[in-house]
Amino acid sequence: MEYIVTEIIKTIKDSENAIEREMKLLHLFLQLFTQALTLAFEIIDAELAEQYKKEGYRVERRDARTIQGLFGTVTYRRRRMKKDGPRAKGFYPLDRQLGFVKYQRFTALFMKRVAEVASGSVYRTTADVINRLTLTTISHQTVGSIIKQVGKQYAAWEKQQSNQECGTIELTVPSSSIVCIEGDGLLIKGQGAQQQEVHRLQVSEGSEQQGNRSVLIHPHFFASTDHQEVVQQATEYIQRTYDLEQVLVVSNSDGGSGYGPDVFAGMAVGAHHHEHVLDRYHVNRKLKERLYFAETDLQDAIRKALWKHQWESVQVLLDTAESVASCPEEQEHVRKLRKYLERNWNWLKPMRLRGLTCLPTGIGACESNHRIYSYRMKRQGRNWSKQGGKAMVKVITAIKNHELDKAFIGQEKGYEESVSRKFHSTMRRIMKQAKFVPHVGIHQGSIRNNKAVSSAMGALAKSLAMPAIL
Repeated sequence: MEYIVTEIIKTIKDSENAIEREMKLLHLFLQLFTQALTLAFEIIDAELAEQYKKEGYRVERRDARTIQGLFGTVTYRRRRMKKDGPRAKGFYPLDRQLGFVKYQRFTALFMKRVAEVASGSVYRTTADVINRLTLTTISHQTVGSIIKQVGKQYAAWEKQQSNQECGTIELTVPSSSIVCIEGDGLLIKGQGAQQQEVHRLQVSEGSEQQGNRSVLIHPHFFASTDHQEVVQQATEYIQRTYDLEQVLVVSNSDGGSGYGPDVFAGMAVGAHHHEHVLDRYHVNRKLKERLYFAETDLQDAIRKALWKHQWESVQVLLDTAESVASCPEEQEHVRKLRKYLERNWNWLKPMRLRGLTCLPTGIGACESNHRIYSYRMKRQGRNWSKQGGKAMVKVITAIKNHELDKAFIGQEKGYEESVSRKFHSTMRRIMKQAKFVPHVGIHQGSIRNNKAVSSAMGALAKSLAMPAIL
């Protein structure tokens, strides 16, 4: 500890300004930490090697590896263990213990922080932020590679969760006895003239008021560029999480391709009751798009008739709209709107008119939850490759579900042995490299001179008696 304090004092005194002082101190602390971490890795590697030798393994060789994290760069040497035999494959026990996969150059926390920053800004800005706030230097291409790796890792974790058997998990019943399912799609630009669609589903237990905001209760989000994958994940999550025999399932969508009532009915198999409703926001938007030429009063009248679920009144008002159409194009818009309302009439019936004992809350929140995806993936004319687009969708979804940490949890058993005495002694040796010796000033000496002061020997003796001041 005295050595570290001495180095800190020296660094503070040698710095010309506050910025230089803090940078030097940061370099000093990280240098000491990386040295200690390197020794700790090598000690753990030696202990693991002894354990594997008892199981018949032998040391094949020792190789160096460099890993980068928020704390800096660490280079350490570890043993490659292997059993004798024609089909035996070697491995590095320390890498397996630490969760470092092959060719991985960054720690889990470093990749997590990069993914979190990149989910809200472009890759170049993310690289600039990381380079400024840490001692690690990365490029925007490296940020893209990390995003793809993290997205792939979270997708694998989602698949692992889906493969869990429902019987091994205790099913729950929400307090309101209602489960809400919503779905919608979002178009993004692909490479070239192609387009990609981000498919989204969200499951919640309604909403509650927190101040001036309405917040979903126990929400869980699913998103991918593969529609079948999203539907399968949402279905398996609902089936393994809720006891559907005791709940009412309410689904909501715009009725587009892939989000029809039959799709949600498949997710709610075994439910006590299932109700599907067409999203009010999309109905209003469809009404404005088709009747852009009509007066606002006529649109409001059709809207009121829809919420009262009076088909005869809607028909009369649509006839009025058709009569005020001034060209065949406007008449075609009225015809398409009539077909749309007729096709979805059963799903337009308000929930209060369906004879339900409890009404769902929180329906209609799917559109607002598009923002975190659309702001990141659609602004400034951005385009995405299939792999990069899906990876970014997975990263954003992991952050929304607070599951990004779980994607980095390794499957191997953790290091459970207690810290050995050798490790303690090594750490003490690092912290105590040299003792601090106070400075006692200049030591003066003299030369015995029996000759005249003006002689050469006298001049030398005089110069040593008076220290030179530079």
